[in-house]
Amino acid sequence: MNDEPEGLRPWLPAVRTGCPVGVPHQVWIEASMTWFVHEFGRGPAMRGVVVPGPELRSAAYSGTPEQIEGLVALVCEWMGIDRSTLTVELFDRSDEDAAAAREEKRTVGHYRVENGRPVIGLDVTEASDASYLIAVIAHELCHVRLLGEGRITADRKDHEWLTDLLTVYFGFGVFTTNAALRYGETSRGFSVQPLGYLDERTLNAARNDSYSRLGYLTEREFGYAMACYAWLRHDTEPDWAAELDPGPRVFLRQGLAYLTRNAGPGEFPTRRAGNIPVSVRVVPKTDHVWLSGLYLMPTQTEWPPDAPGHRPR
Repeated sequence: MNDEPEGLRPWLPAVRTGCPVGVPHQVWIEASMTWFVHEFGRGPAMRGVVVPGPELRSAAYSGTPEQIEGLVALVCEWMGIDRSTLTVELFDRSDEDAAAAREEKRTVGHYRVENGRPVIGLDVTEASDASYLIAVIAHELCHVRLLGEGRITADRKDHEWLTDLLTVYFGFGVFTTNAALRYGETSRGFSVQPLGYLDERTLNAARNDSYSRLGYLTEREFGYAMACYAWLRHDTEPDWAAELDPGPRVFLRQGLAYLTRNAGPGEFPTRRAGNIPVSVRVVPKTDHVWLSGLYLMPTQTEWPPDAPGHRPR
């Protein structure tokens, strides 16, 4: 019998212990998470993590307007939003105009304020994919919590990235992170279609398949954000990690290994580094009418040049 510890077996991959993102992004993610704690309290982070249940994958779900409404109501309840105060518009952008088609950019969700009432729009083209739709709903409802409640304005150039990050803090990170990678059927069979900047793209480069991304944070950034979220919860071995796709799961584990080596429980490394400025710019509250949207884009979205650095478990 071999009594050698499993961690020493040479064929098992070692978990890297460096931070999976660069210093500017690390500072931004950690400072933003800290700001969320101050702004929303620890409650949203300490509740259960929302993960896909079997009913979302069942044949009974087909993306009907009634079912979409049910998903919106559930996400609203989880995020502490009164559904009756919100207008939801469903639209189909599968046949956008030729100019948009040439740009390969398709709106899948948007947020605005109309006559003082928040309005979110949802593209129903792929509404039959419940998990994907929940990712879009969560993003748009985080606009309601940030923009609609006057916590920031759209003048803040990183507000879309902050909105992506807030989905993690409110427990929907499994959905928004996994939305970065989806599988589609092409004339050549099944192909990988990343909707985020994914390492898997390199593995499939020979296929020469087109690819697009959903949202603003990359897979690597989502992975570290999920690690910071778990760290705030004092959860160094989250069971919900199994719900993440393999790519971001690697970055989650790497992020947790890094935090374990470099920070105290519930703290972040850059909060203790005197040579790294840590701040989150918050603009004054105003009465502006904001417009925000979530897009499917063909390549990685760059950060703004002046930006800083249904089953709960």
